[in-house]
Amino acid sequence: MNESKDRRIREATARVIRQEELTEGICSLVLETGLADDAQPGQFVNLYCTDGARLLPRPISICDASEGTLRLVYRVVGGGTGELSALAAGDTVRMTGCLGNGYDLTAAAGKRVIAVGGGLGIPPMLFLMRLLEADRSAGGPASLTAVLGYRDLRTVFLRDDFDRFGSVVTASDDGSVGYHGTVVDAIREEKLACDVLYACGPMPMLRALARFAEEQRQTGKDIKCYVSLEERMACGIGACLGCVTRTAAVDEHSRVHNARICVEGPVFEVSEIAWD
Repeated sequence: MNESKDRRIREATARVIRQEELTEGICSLVLETGLADDAQPGQFVNLYCTDGARLLPRPISICDASEGTLRLVYRVVGGGTGELSALAAGDTVRMTGCLGNGYDLTAAAGKRVIAVGGGLGIPPMLFLMRLLEADRSAGGPASLTAVLGYRDLRTVFLRDDFDRFGSVVTASDDGSVGYHGTVVDAIREEKLACDVLYACGPMPMLRALARFAEEQRQTGKDIKCYVSLEERMACGIGACLGCVTRTAAVDEHSRVHNARICVEGPVFEVSEIAWD
């Protein structure tokens, strides 16, 4: 099980640098904050609304972090994210972070890597790809491919950003973008070979990737698969136990086969999760 290096919860008031709508209902928010200095791919932050009726923070995964700035890409789904979408340059927002455990980047050294993102699981893959590409000349991955899954052409976002960091393969539910089918279909069609899979997206996609990784292992291939689990979070710091997942081993915190996604995760190696 992943273990956080630092359990301190850091609070900050971030300043909005810019915000834009990437496609209908999908916003990109860039914040100036010292929390960016410790950010890792796969982690998330909690943003707080000013409306007193919305006490719980909104957890949002980190799309990128560099030089004191965080980029967050999120979907507007209700009143809370609707309030966040109204933020403009110069505004401030209260936040905590960076939370949870990210991806094990050391596993990629010298390996063929595929980073898979589906829907709102795509943003953290951009951060991951950028860091892995930067490491390629110093013992990083041997190859780097992004596989991105969308519903249709209207829901495409961040696609061009990935071109800077490696090969990109796309798939869509209706075939209007890339392969007609799932991300696993695209991997099979492209005959993509890999030693390490990193993934974030909806649970059906992650289950399919876990099965794919197991199939590869049964053929004698040594493949690692790390997934970031999506779950509704209330506190985001492990206190409420509202975002637990079944695990293969007994969790040290709860003494049962459960782990808190917001603390022990959100990233797990697939063998740690009880998928059935």
